[in-house]
Amino acid sequence: MSLTSLIPAGSEYCVLRADAVDRLLSCGDSDGALLYLYLIRRGASFCEEEAMRELHFSPERLARAVFTLKNLQIASEPRALRPSKSTDSPAPRYTVSELRSRRTGDRRFEAVCQTAEAVLGRMLTESQLRTLYMAYDHLGLPADVLIDLLTYLKQEKKSVTRRDIEEQAYLWADMGIFTAQASSAFLSRLEQEKPVIAAMLRALDMAGRSPSPSEYRYLSEFIRQGFGPDAVALAKERLYQRIGRFSWKYLKGILDSWHDKGVHTVEEITALEPDSAPKNASASAPATQTDKLQDWEKDWLDQLHATAPNGCT
Repeated sequence: MSLTSLIPAGSEYCVLRADAVDRLLSCGDSDGALLYLYLIRRGASFCEEEAMRELHFSPERLARAVFTLKNLQIASEPRALRPSKSTDSPAPRYTVSELRSRRTGDRRFEAVCQTAEAVLGRMLTESQLRTLYMAYDHLGLPADVLIDLLTYLKQEKKSVTRRDIEEQAYLWADMGIFTAQASSAFLSRLEQEKPVIAAMLRALDMAGRSPSPSEYRYLSEFIRQGFGPDAVALAKERLYQRIGRFSWKYLKGILDSWHDKGVHTVEEITALEPDSAPKNASASAPATQTDKLQDWEKDWLDQLHATAPNGCT
């Protein structure tokens, strides 16, 4: 599929289709959204080389953005919108009779339950059935998407738990995965990201395990921003120099600040900020020179001290 096939009919206005915007928002890929806006603005005169130059994209960032747009299938028919239920609201307390009647009365949910029993290797307990129906009813994940989710967990883990299912259900709902097409695109992206995420975990001294859903959110965002494992390792070193301990939020703050400045490789970062160059000093002791901290870092440390008991961090 050519990227130019995504361009709507031209006019003096930049027109955005509602379903395309919905897909981009649910995907959460800022580079993909930026490239789509660029496509709409440039129309048939779109050129990849000019796009890289004007958007300050590396070839890798452009390739990832193109991959996102192609897999979102924006040029095809509009997708079903995400249900209006919030993942922040508490799940209903389903009774045992409700759960049993839903399983026997809804053949789609029954297919989900049968898949779950095959994945778990045993009959569903009440709590497991409750988690599945919460994902199906409260989070609004369709049966085919839940079956994809369960199949993915079976492939990734030797033993799947109820907690695994619950965490992944919330992750998929938060990411707007509510169609088979979105599920396929997400799983394809996961497969592509695997070696990079494994390298990032090694850079963070977390090798030998899969990231949790919350950790995946961070790592996937770092990849979409255009960072590689070396840049993440550099951010980790700066993190320990600043606060002396690991924090995902602080690590994200460092990388966000570099992303905002348009630098993503170690060479680009150290050219812009020489103080960020790798050092041989121990990473266990935090820096005490607050005059070298950026404003967002000072604010972060102020909040940390304000919420820590007795001023401890």
